Amino acid sequence: MSFFDMHTHLPTADSAAGRGWRRDDVLAAMDEMGVARSVVMTFDGLVGDPRPANDAVAAACADSGGRLVPLGSVHPRRPDAADEVRRCAGELGCRAIKLHPWLQGFSPVEECLDPVAEAATETGLPLVVHDGTPPYSSPLQIAYLAERFPDLTVVLAHGGLFDLWRDAVAAVLRHPNLHVTLCGTAPLGIFRQIVALVGPEKISLGTDSGYGDPHLTRHRLAVHRLLLADQDPAAAAAMAHGNAERLLRTR
Repeated sequence: MSFFDMHTHLPTADSAAGRGWRRDDVLAAMDEMGVARSVVMTFDGLVGDPRPANDAVAAACADSGGRLVPLGSVHPRRPDAADEVRRCAGELGCRAIKLHPWLQGFSPVEECLDPVAEAATETGLPLVVHDGTPPYSSPLQIAYLAERFPDLTVVLAHGGLFDLWRDAVAAVLRHPNLHVTLCGTAPLGIFRQIVALVGPEKISLGTDSGYGDPHLTRHRLAVHRLLLADQDPAAAAAMAHGNAERLLRTR
């Protein structure tokens, strides 16, 4: 079955992994692990200037035949954040905007997010928001953003991780425009409960790869395949790739 990884990272430029990053190597590893497409997000743009980091992500994904899908990032406190959303959508061809309230130091309930949300709605880019780590990244805080902008697509990037997965379920069930990626360190049992409560229609899958031990990617893919084995073929296909393709408009 085709697998669309909704959560991978371009390593930081000044790391050994970043200096050794090669597109052909990444595509070969995807082939070996049975991954058809992967979203690529920045690290550097979450802790520094997003603009050059977005350029780097777009360049990394270029000439991949659509298999590497770029996501941009902005810092909501910067006065050019909304303009950078529009540049990501137009000039760079990004398919969503990644926000990390915990690392970037803002709350999803702050008004500084309004221009970003408005620009994302205008351009049709979903906001993929890190969740599961208080104080700034709880699913219910992100749900408030989805509630205030009902025409905006918002994705919980981790499904609440260990401690807040029940909040993620409550949020996704309440808001039609809120979706969830099962990604990170939560065990298979939690993922199964989220699927049972939410249903497969609003769920995508990711590995959070791009840093750390590469064997973690294999492990997380193995967990996801066990999860998909529980589903009927239509539900498994939706979770494995169909929902991600629809959210990011890559079909």
